[in-house]
Amino acid sequence: MKINFLKANKVQELFSKVPEHLEFYRTGKFEFLMDDTSYNFESNQDFDENKLAEISCTKDNLKEVENCILIYQALGNISHYLARDERLWVFLTHTLLLEYTRTRWPIPDDNEKAIKHIKTHFFCVGARGIERDNAASRLWWLASLCSRADGISFEEALTCFLHQSDVRANMVERPTTSQNIRVFSAILKKLNESYKSNKALFERERFRSIMKELNLVGGVRLLAALPDVSISQVLDDCIARSG
Repeated sequence: MKINFLKANKVQELFSKVPEHLEFYRTGKFEFLMDDTSYNFESNQDFDENKLAEISCTKDNLKEVENCILIYQALGNISHYLARDERLWVFLTHTLLLEYTRTRWPIPDDNEKAIKHIKTHFFCVGARGIERDNAASRLWWLASLCSRADGISFEEALTCFLHQSDVRANMVERPTTSQNIRVFSAILKKLNESYKSNKALFERERFRSIMKELNLVGGVRLLAALPDVSISQVLDDCIARSG
């Protein structure tokens, strides 16, 4: 099937009407977004509706790894340009992934808190809205990043990357790792080894210390120019100094 997008003006209309649509978000459906062509348009991009239908979670099992894999398989290798288009993700969170979104990000009972919460996870607000906050797009962006890692399987990369949110944030928010896939891959491989043993590298303060050490090294050596074995050795040295 072809992926549908909401029209830009309809995204803004939905955003402005969140307060009056609160019950729709809590228990209803936005069927008119699927049926009314004044709200959406068909793109040239194919997707696998069956894979999207498999995306689900419970409060006790968020199934983050499985869902990242499913959305990546469902949408195929879409371009980063397309993946930054809020019209796609807002359409999905209000239609095909509505039940997943409201389960993954439970809507608060307090109306004011609910409005802010919905705007964060059903829409794409601010610079980090697409990559971090929207319930659907964050899955794809996590999968896209891990799919490029070398020397580690897609599932293993996702498993260790998603295991601890503070570790993930430290990797993504530091240019040394987020902008070079070879350095990123080296860290994932070390995390994967730790994940399969004592998980020591996932300790919050220790990992922060490792990343600070790596940043210091990256300030005087061009890590991206080093061979993989040298990057791995630099990382081992940073881990050793972290204690």
